[in-house]
Amino acid sequence: MKLFVFFFFITIAVNSNILAEKPEKVMIGASPVNADASSETKNLLSYFYSISGKYTLTGQHNFLGRMSKYTDSIYHLTGMYPAIWGSDFGFSDSTHDIDNIKYRSLLIAEVEKQHHRGSIITFTYHQANPSMGEPCRFEGGVESKLTNGQWNDVLTPGTSLNNEWCKQMDIIAFYLKKFRDDHIPILFRPYHEMNGGWFWWGRHQGENGYKALWIQLFKYFTIHHQLNNLIWVWSPDKPSNGLKEYYPGDEYVDIVACDIYPEKDTSVVYRQEWYNDLLEITKNRPLAIGECGTLVNDEILIAQPRWVWFMSWCEQVFKRNSPEEINKIYHSDRFITLDKLPKFLKDN
Repeated sequence: MKLFVFFFFITIAVNSNILAEKPEKVMIGASPVNADASSETKNLLSYFYSISGKYTLTGQHNFLGRMSKYTDSIYHLTGMYPAIWGSDFGFSDSTHDIDNIKYRSLLIAEVEKQHHRGSIITFTYHQANPSMGEPCRFEGGVESKLTNGQWNDVLTPGTSLNNEWCKQMDIIAFYLKKFRDDHIPILFRPYHEMNGGWFWWGRHQGENGYKALWIQLFKYFTIHHQLNNLIWVWSPDKPSNGLKEYYPGDEYVDIVACDIYPEKDTSVVYRQEWYNDLLEITKNRPLAIGECGTLVNDEILIAQPRWVWFMSWCEQVFKRNSPEEINKIYHSDRFITLDKLPKFLKDN
């Protein structure tokens, strides 16, 4: 433990090397929860440990049906690309075109382009309700309910709902395997906002609830599909909706995140008590902002320094932040943009 602490602070001390020069290939940090994780995945996770409490990575989510529209818009505004490129695997048809599953065929080329540019890649997945299949609507499809019996069937091998769940996951695994074979590590953020009651996977408590679904996915992807390029990001909604009853366990989560949008009755977006609640679960691991509209800034980070990245959600970044505010963040020394990422992440 003493050796770990010594080298950790040595790494943090040489800030210029972290941001500009090529550090040691394996940096200090905890091992991924997947024991067979690739070297690229280990290096990326270690990088997050090395900047925790010191720097915050900029990130931008893009609708599947718009590919890199919002990432490019950030560049046109600031002259800098976000460090993290994010997207989704979709769920809909042409009736909700921004999440149309037909655009999945474009993902491989787009992710490869972003990776070669140097971007860190993250994916979330608004999975269709297994009782309906895909394509489906958002409201009434992704946002829907399962009966207790249906929930148990999703978790029971051999049932029709479990078979449908596997079918959906096999489709997503096809793309993740391509990224694995191209040595591209992925920040994987499935089943987010589980402490809210809107998604079909939400608000299922107990050992046979949400936790069991997360563990089922973890094992299916790491053991069955051998997806060793994933960093597992658990991302609840704001802690006011509960936290600990949905946490799968330290052995299944690499990074803790949180989706934070302003509440209707307050102008305070990043509430200190939420941050403190998250740290109780996070412990020494990296903590991130999985989704946001209002950007975290230098002032907020004085009291909440552990946010290792933010992921602004599509058009929300321009609706909730002025051009001046966005530019200030992207030109702050506290935030890491694509051009400031260390070379070893780009040279994978």
